[in-house]
Amino acid sequence: MKKTSKSSKDIISLFGSIQKVISTKPSTNQMLNEVQMMKFKIKPIKGDLMSFNLKNQQFIESLWSLGKLDEFFFKEVPTLSKKEKEVFMRIFDSLYFKYQQQLNESNLQERKINMSKTGLLEMEIYKERKLKKKIN
Repeated sequence: MKKTSKSSKDIISLFGSIQKVISTKPSTNQMLNEVQMMKFKIKPIKGDLMSFNLKNQQFIESLWSLGKLDEFFFKEVPTLSKKEKEVFMRIFDSLYFKYQQQLNESNLQERKINMSKTGLLEMEIYKERKLKKKIN
């Protein structure tokens, strides 16, 4: 029982460290540079991306935070036991969902564009990953 308590405490401190990283955001330009290095890809499903402001501060902050969470996830999950992963995933999912909602609520419409040109925008945002090859 103590081991679970200790593990939970370690996981909570892990999340404390990522929360600290996310809460001390760099400038919007620095976040934009980091987002570009994170290799996010944006694919329009509906609407014209050119009619929207993808450099919106809330959009960039949300995407940057999701990217930092993604890096955190792939760094920490392999080091956890099965029991720790269960606790980790519950906390991680709620935090990840928060930033996804924030991303969805970003207002990407430019004020200058008249309403007849804006319409809806639906896009897919994904991150390119290289798969590691196992050498036998």
